[in-house]
Amino acid sequence: MRENPDELSIIKEFIEVIGQPKQIYSKIGDDVAHIPSGKGRVVVKCDMLVGETDVPQGMTYREAARKALASVVSDFAAKGVKPNAALVSLGIPPTLTIADIRELALGVRDAREEFKFEFLGGDTNQAKDLIIDCILLGYAKHIIGRAGAKVGDIVAVTGDFGYTGAGLYALSKYGRVAEGFAEKAISTVLKPKPPLELGLMLAERRLMSSSIDSSDGLALSLYTLSEASNVKIVVFDLPAPEGLREFAEENGLSLEELVFYSGEEYEIVFTAHEDKLDKIKRLAESLGKPIKAIGRVEQGKPVVEYVTLGKKKILERRGWIHLSAKRNKNKV
Repeated sequence: MRENPDELSIIKEFIEVIGQPKQIYSKIGDDVAHIPSGKGRVVVKCDMLVGETDVPQGMTYREAARKALASVVSDFAAKGVKPNAALVSLGIPPTLTIADIRELALGVRDAREEFKFEFLGGDTNQAKDLIIDCILLGYAKHIIGRAGAKVGDIVAVTGDFGYTGAGLYALSKYGRVAEGFAEKAISTVLKPKPPLELGLMLAERRLMSSSIDSSDGLALSLYTLSEASNVKIVVFDLPAPEGLREFAEENGLSLEELVFYSGEEYEIVFTAHEDKLDKIKRLAESLGKPIKAIGRVEQGKPVVEYVTLGKKKILERRGWIHLSAKRNKNKV
């Protein structure tokens, strides 16, 4: 039986055939790529939004274009890199009108003004589905990697998890017309807000030992940090927003599933020395972005454990992996 490749096996195949870049370049596999330039690094990130898999029911073209750029900004935020310029290439299905194209342009403009980068153009072509392919460029002297977690470090996140899974469910049930918790959850899906300013501040002050963007889901992000640093991560506190438990119970959803596997929160998952936690929290609070310490780095094989009701259990290693038959069911 022929096995269809998923995103990870495709990357592995390319590395096996072509190999890793020379030592002066970044290795394939982190949130961003970077190359030497003078006293710093030129940082590059590309990401692709495809209508069928990345644009949920109810999202406008303007919101989709902004989301495509927010996703690459989120990777820069996790690495502590300021965006400088962006290129956007479009695959346009024949069903789109000139009014639709204008909405896409407005979404690019929204992102440009919000995240303070220059738009340098791109490419266009015809496609069967909407494709928005973004390349973000920036400069940095110091880039936070995934492999710096040390035993004893705290594990923290820059926001709540589970909103997006709840938001996707609410969109399918109510459309854009919703109130209370459902309305807030839907807004996180339609207008994600990566914590760029906070990521820049934490990186500039060298307060994170390792970090990753959380767009593939909290569980998979934690596993990635654990494996990159060859340590065990134990989660003690669930970073669930107020109202999520009630929403889950009312709709027959799993709270843990929503928190660990929803994906597309576009937050930063990071580790830091315990002595730095108070300073990190003060910086975050000054920006109105509270930090949640959710666990600790421990000695042991790379695995993620979750302590609930006084018992430890190993979290399933899964999240959003493109082309995977086991991908997260919450994500559209």
